[in-house]
Amino acid sequence: MEFMLWAVRSLHLFSVVVWLGGTMYQAVVIFPVAKDAQHEFGKDTLHLLQGFLPFVWMCVWTVLLTGVALMLFNPRFIFFDYNDRWSIILGLKQLVFLLMVFFSFGYARMLASLNRLLIDEGQKQPPGQAVGPYYSRMLQFSRTNISLGIIAILLTAALK
Repeated sequence: MEFMLWAVRSLHLFSVVVWLGGTMYQAVVIFPVAKDAQHEFGKDTLHLLQGFLPFVWMCVWTVLLTGVALMLFNPRFIFFDYNDRWSIILGLKQLVFLLMVFFSFGYARMLASLNRLLIDEGQKQPPGQAVGPYYSRMLQFSRTNISLGIIAILLTAALK
């Protein structure tokens, strides 16, 4: 049983690191490099950003399943009981996770809309300023997810 608990915790931690690390990589490396190289509105950047989406959803589901398992097998967990500090912090952590999933869905929707916009315009003309708001909103969602992820990590540290 101890090995299973260790394996689930390790998988949970690995998924969080991949999710937040990938989001940070996009926000800190891909967006600024694309903007500096004047390729922000190109299909190359879009293809690079779309390549990360399967990892995001794999990590989201892994974090969800392992988090639920860790929560249910913890002897301190009681459904809808927020009488102690541990339960309140766990509830806040769950709220932060739901917000992160919400912003990840928003990011994916912006990316899909941007992809449709670039396909519709095709080779006729460069997209210009039409896609600028999509990129800025995607960057905003990434930064929000990074901030929420840091908050979730701090809440996890407070659970001990």
